[in-house]
Amino acid sequence: MPGPLVSVVIGCYNSQTYLRQTLDSVCSQSLADFEVVIVDDCSTDSTPSILAEYAARDPRFVVIQHETNQGRPAITKMTALKHVQGKYVCFLDHDDLFHPDKLRSTVELLEKHTSCVAAFHDVELINANGGHLSHYLEGFVEEAANYLVGKGDGEYVTSPDFFKFQSIHYAAIHTISVMICPERLPPGLLSYDAQYKVCDDTDLWIRLGLSGCMAYRDSVLAYYRQHESNITRDQSKLDRDAIRLMKNNYKRVMPRFNAAESRSLRQRIANTLADHGWRCRCSGRHREASLAYLEALRWEFRTANAINVIKAFLPTRHGNKGLPNL
Repeated sequence: MPGPLVSVVIGCYNSQTYLRQTLDSVCSQSLADFEVVIVDDCSTDSTPSILAEYAARDPRFVVIQHETNQGRPAITKMTALKHVQGKYVCFLDHDDLFHPDKLRSTVELLEKHTSCVAAFHDVELINANGGHLSHYLEGFVEEAANYLVGKGDGEYVTSPDFFKFQSIHYAAIHTISVMICPERLPPGLLSYDAQYKVCDDTDLWIRLGLSGCMAYRDSVLAYYRQHESNITRDQSKLDRDAIRLMKNNYKRVMPRFNAAESRSLRQRIANTLADHGWRCRCSGRHREASLAYLEALRWEFRTANAINVIKAFLPTRHGNKGLPNL
């Protein structure tokens, strides 16, 4: 018996606040040929009972319980990926929402552009109550113009070197915006690296860019909820993970970069380290700040960072907290 057309992967941990809204957004899809593979990482709130309720009334919901808490989204998603049966795979975080046409529209993109390994779209950022904040990819088409081929009606296909844009500028793909066709990928590429606590998804998006072209639809088909419990709110954790990813990615992409592209990527790594150094200094972590500035110097020499190595042990000026150290 053939499997579903689409597998939707959801990871949960103490997700009761927004979980019903999230699951309802999947149930409301205009494309009905899907399964929802949900992994609960040992929640201690009402998440398990909510999941059991949905699974009992809809056989398309498959719920898997971790025996012990793993504490990393990468591990939770890898557990789910072992159970997916769909031709296409997409992801939804437990507090976010799909547009009713998310699955249908993205499947259409992949079936129209059969050489593409994945498809993605824009995402609307919303607040805790669902109010509009901004668009995730506002200005993306203009910024990435050299890496996009227009196909009409707001559709684009990325060029083979789109991974360069992803590495030097930003990954462009959001966890809830992508749909992947595993059969078009090299074996084993659809996986998450558990060394990353936050940037495991960004690592995958760049590997997708390295593996082939992707289709993009310039419209909002999902909603990312920003609230105080988001994992990306921990700026120090995000900084360290982003720096680790950038350094690992530098080794990965360097054979395919020219000298100018290499300089741009080194500059981005240096800027990220310097920003991290400033945040460390503002929070009184002076040794970590000094080390961050020193490493920034190794990636790109800049007089300001040389001075900041010494200034890292001095208190910040009143009123400057949170501003870049120049």
